[in-house]
Amino acid sequence: MELNMINSKINWFGDFLGLGYHVFDVRPTVYLIFDNKRKLVNAWNQMIKYWPDDEIKMRFFEGDVNYEFILCCQSRILQETNVFLKSLKISDHYKQFMEEYIGSASLQLAVYSPKNKTYELEIFKFKKKITDLKFLKKQDVDDDLVILQAREKLGSKENC
Repeated sequence: MELNMINSKINWFGDFLGLGYHVFDVRPTVYLIFDNKRKLVNAWNQMIKYWPDDEIKMRFFEGDVNYEFILCCQSRILQETNVFLKSLKISDHYKQFMEEYIGSASLQLAVYSPKNKTYELEIFKFKKKITDLKFLKKQDVDDDLVILQAREKLGSKENC
């Protein structure tokens, strides 16, 4: 399995706004938040919908004020690995999600739209179940090659 991931094409995707969290449900939810519907629909239709739920990996590498978010999976149908990655500020919502997490989470997609002095968050029904989710410290090492490469990419962006 790991050998296939090494040999497959890797697509890096950081063109999303950030994450949202909802913990008051049967299973806590992580929302990938986009700034327009086209990006969201393309991400779902061209990548995420082909991911087997039990093979999706979600990692949070926590530092002092920021954390690195990595979401990845290999699609056997598309014969490629897709990785969403972003460095984000630690928020109260993130901390609450971390406390409420009990073994699995849902992944959903949403579009953030500013409206005058407020905003609108449109949540889509697309959903995946995540069971391979880990909260780690920034200095921790993950033994997955794709995760290691994603962390290197995030590290090089911070140093620019």
